[in-house]
Amino acid sequence: MKMVCKLVTVAGLWLAAQAGALALDGAPLPGPEPGPQLTQSMIRDAVRAVLAEEAQVRDAQPQAAMQQVTIRADRKYEQFSAVFAEAKVPDCLHADGLKRQPTGIGPLAIGGVYALPFVAIAKLRGKCH
Repeated sequence: MKMVCKLVTVAGLWLAAQAGALALDGAPLPGPEPGPQLTQSMIRDAVRAVLAEEAQVRDAQPQAAMQQVTIRADRKYEQFSAVFAEAKVPDCLHADGLKRQPTGIGPLAIGGVYALPFVAIAKLRGKCH
């Protein structure tokens, strides 16, 4: 972005030099003589200097600032891993075996040994394997 601004500045200076050389009626403006006209080689050198300066600034950044993109990408993989683990059909005899089978009747929640019949029901329904 800075490079674009600097290039626009160079182009703006060139246009200002051209506009300053001629008045509205076509006669030169009184005052100090304008500087040397910008040539292709001067513009080319200015662009190369700006590009070299931008490369130095980019190389001077700390490594951690350049790896933030990777950290953001890792979050996507972590989210996918969490969603994938949630979608996995659990084993009936593990702690998460009844995550898809409610162990309650109406507002009453049943747990412990009394929830064993719900394990069998979850197995029959295919909610766990």
